[in-house]
Order: sequence, then structure tokens, then C-alpha cells
Amino acid sequence: MEPDASPSAVKTLEKLRFPELALSAYFPTDPGAGRNYYRALLEDLIKADFHKLDATERAALTREMPIVLVALEKRRFECPAVAVFSCRPQGLLHIWRLAEPLAGRIAVARQLDLAPIRLQLFKLPPALAAVVNKQQARLFALVLEELTEVRILAGIQVRRHKQGGWSAAALQRRQDEHTRWNLGDMAQVVSAMLKRHGYGRLLIAGPREARTEFKALLPPEARKLLAGEGAIPMQMAGNELARRLRGLDQASEVA
Repeated sequence: MEPDASPSAVKTLEKLRFPELALSAYFPTDPGAGRNYYRALLEDLIKADFHKLDATERAALTREMPIVLVALEKRRFECPAVAVFSCRPQGLLHIWRLAEPLAGRIAVARQLDLAPIRLQLFKLPPALAAVVNKQQARLFALVLEELTEVRILAGIQVRRHKQGGWSAAALQRRQDEHTRWNLGDMAQVVSAMLKRHGYGRLLIAGPREARTEFKALLPPEARKLLAGEGAIPMQMAGNELARRLRGLDQASEVA
């Protein structure tokens, strides 16, 4: 199960209860490590804490260990640390990429160990990232190192006219109006999402001219949340998009 990349994700996890017990595990990552890296790390953590567990907790840990290792060994993580939450009887397997380095730790309990995530979210609140141009926007939730596209906004198509004359000038004015309408609608949606979902920061990406107009149309309370901006192409996707958006965070404008 992929993480709920939203500001309310921790609250959702906090409400979960596991009569059969669940495993919460935190691991420092190493992109260059071999296949057995997480197995060796988990075994070391178990050796250190096994004597603290009762028989029921030990049985739950033994039950969860194989599924956690399979999930970790299938992935490469471009982040400092990951959290894994697992409870096989309830079908839970939840991996969350973290933004800051973290020492390994495990816990087996009826509730998930969320303290490290809470601390990182306190330092780095969830961000809403808007990649905008003059006719569309892609909106993303950035929660620590988890990036999820949450909405696509499509406006009126905007074309530029190179020919001269009065008719072309009139058409251009109409296209400029369409641009303002598009960016105005996008600004309203982004402002509403910032309020409704409790994002603590706003990131803006796209061409400089579109970003400038978009920012001007945001209400003051939304502009106060601006944490970074830069020129990221609308079509960018995957790990490169995630890396570039994270690079905007609290950074100076990229030309």
C-alpha cells in the first residue's frame, strides 16, 4: 500500500489499531548497497531489541519480517531514510520516504510508531506544488519525500499570433484575457486547497511569465506560504520531477 501523501496522512495512521500487533521500522537508506543491506540492518535491530519483547511481540515480528524485506529489496530509494509499517493480518504494508537521515529503529505494538515522522513534518510541513503555464496546471502533494499528483487543471487553449494588423492585435488581446482567466481559476483552486487540506507551504514551477502572473492572482494568505519557485517544464515526470520540486523548497528562484 502506497502512503497517503496528504497533510492528514499521519492523523489517518494514528487512528489505526492492530489487535494482532503491527511492525513499525525505520531504516537509513543506501542506494549503493547490495541486495542484503536491509536484511542485515533489520537483523541487527532485532538482535538489539529482541530481549525487550514478549512472546506475542516476538511472534508478530517474525511474521512481519519476510514481507517487509521483500518490499524493501524490490526498491531503490533516493532519500535519506524510509519508514515501513506492516501488519499482515490486516493487509497493511506502507512505505514512507523520509526527508532527513534517521537511525534504524523498530517497534511492535497495537499502534504505529509515528514519532519520527511527526518530528520531520514539524520541521518540514507538507507542501502543495503547482506546475503552471498559461493554460493548465498540475498540482502535487509533497509530504516529506513522497510526491503524488493530486489534480490537473485545464483552461482555455492559448495561442500566440505572429502576423500583424488590427485583427491580429484583437485576437492577441483575447488570448491575453484567456490567460488571465486560466491563471485566475488556477489561483482560486490552489488557494482553496491550501485552506481545505492544511498545507503549510506552496511551491510554484513553470515559465517565469506564467509564474509571475499566477502569484499576482493569489490571495495574500496563499502568497505568504510560498516556499520556493523555479522553471520546471510542464511535461516533466517521475524521479526527475520529484527531485526538481524538492530542490525548489526554501531555495532561491531558478532562472
